[in-house]
Amino acid sequence: MTFNKLYKDKKLRAWIDLSTYCNAACPQCHRTSTKTANKVDWLPLIQWSLEEFQTAFPVKTMEHIKSFQLCGSLGDPMMNKDIFEICEYIINNSDCYIEINTNGSMRDKFWWTHLGYVIKDRGRVYFCVDGIDQEMHELYRQKTDLDKVLDHAEAYSKYGDASGFTIVFKHNEDYIKDIYKLLYDRIGKEHYHIFVPTDRAYHIDTFKFIDQHGNSKYLEHSPKYGRGLKRDSFQMKGIS
Repeated sequence: MTFNKLYKDKKLRAWIDLSTYCNAACPQCHRTSTKTANKVDWLPLIQWSLEEFQTAFPVKTMEHIKSFQLCGSLGDPMMNKDIFEICEYIINNSDCYIEINTNGSMRDKFWWTHLGYVIKDRGRVYFCVDGIDQEMHELYRQKTDLDKVLDHAEAYSKYGDASGFTIVFKHNEDYIKDIYKLLYDRIGKEHYHIFVPTDRAYHIDTFKFIDQHGNSKYLEHSPKYGRGLKRDSFQMKGIS
């Protein structure tokens, strides 16, 4: 039975991992070794090409898809060499909505502005902001630059819908509104911001790892907001 026949009367959300490449080294990510802050040995580096995406999702198939969620479980979608062309293909050949989760510290401001112009109101990009300064942000979001993330969110928001995504730990749980306002001040408008208590290593209260500089560090679950497997994420829109 073909995809089109099986889902003839349904509109689906498609969750796609476009790449296992990532510039970050988040310590609770499955692709990151806790001992070296590098990629784990067992993970191959692969990515979808535009041609492979078109083969998997021809125009007829996309008629049955409501939205594409491009969120890397083992990589960042923005590291895919064809990500811009894939987004163009979706926008130009369907009415699908696009949601993208990214650490946001790769590429440059011109590229992000151009992507926002292409997607406009047909999608939303969630930029990961995990602290109010570089020290707080990089405790989890290793090898990323908070200033670049904010610059790129601002550039994207000129034409597109830039939003925020934060993983909540003990070290940043008291800065929720400050994190929201940090992004708000850069993009100049209210936005959706998702806050998610970490759901990885849920059985460990103190998660130990080696950071990008070779130092021993640790992460603690949020006492205030709980753990992702026990409590839902929450959203903010507005700073009142």
